[in-house]
Amino acid sequence: MISTKLSRGTVLMIRTNKHKLPKVFERFSDNNEYSRGNSDISVTSLIDSPQVFQLKKFYDDVIEEDVADQIFAILGTAVHAVLEEGASKDDIAEERLYTDINGVRLSGAIDLQSPCPDCDDGLIVTDYKTTSAWTLKYSIEGKPEWHRQLNCYAELVEEAKGKKVCALEVIAICRDWKKKDTALHNYPKTPIVRISISLWDKGRRQEYIEERLTAHASDGVACSPSERWAKPGKFAVNRTGRKSAVRLLNSQEEAEEFMSNLRGEGYSISYRNEDNIRCENNYCQVAEFCDQFKTIKGQ
Repeated sequence: MISTKLSRGTVLMIRTNKHKLPKVFERFSDNNEYSRGNSDISVTSLIDSPQVFQLKKFYDDVIEEDVADQIFAILGTAVHAVLEEGASKDDIAEERLYTDINGVRLSGAIDLQSPCPDCDDGLIVTDYKTTSAWTLKYSIEGKPEWHRQLNCYAELVEEAKGKKVCALEVIAICRDWKKKDTALHNYPKTPIVRISISLWDKGRRQEYIEERLTAHASDGVACSPSERWAKPGKFAVNRTGRKSAVRLLNSQEEAEEFMSNLRGEGYSISYRNEDNIRCENNYCQVAEFCDQFKTIKGQ
């Protein structure tokens, strides 16, 4: 049973203040300690790597997080607080819901539930995201994990409240938006973007949640390339005396063909290993404890 592997309540971490920021930042960290409430797993953990979730649980009393690294959490909390104040009397803001699925208690904190204007008892589920404008430039329909998260929320709302979810949406607030970049292809035209998220049918939502619960209940589930934020390895065409590659290509054959069309001498091909961005930068917070990452690095 997965419930024997998961504990309910708050995730513990060691807070540090290595840059000697004002105490207000420490108090923010203390007052905003992440909690999934009285549940076995939250939606945000469910859609993420089982390995990361299990390592965080096992090492939660030794994982360190510096208050300076919480800047985006601070911005996100500020946005949520302001928009919660703007909710109407008919809206439901910042509600955590629970439901039991196959003996596992699942929870999710939903930013906004609004009455659907097209039906009497339906709801529109909205999630606020503080993100980079470049994220939207390259994912104009929203990141895949946003679609998974919102559809899990839809299932949570329908199971916990017995109400129909009619639509899903993300309100993306671009923290680095620049007006001068709006001429670029697919760059967001405004710093706040409303993104419609496709609503899956109930069968698909339930199947996805059950698949994720099974993954989290299993031992030794390695992180997938997408969970490692992996960039595939590339074949670099280099030239003597030049620091950067002349061209990066996906295969040895493509690199050889490209090089055969170049004039002059001093060209060579080298392989650049896959870059696992999440692991290399410890964005998961458990890279130092991860055997998979140690194997990737050849340790």
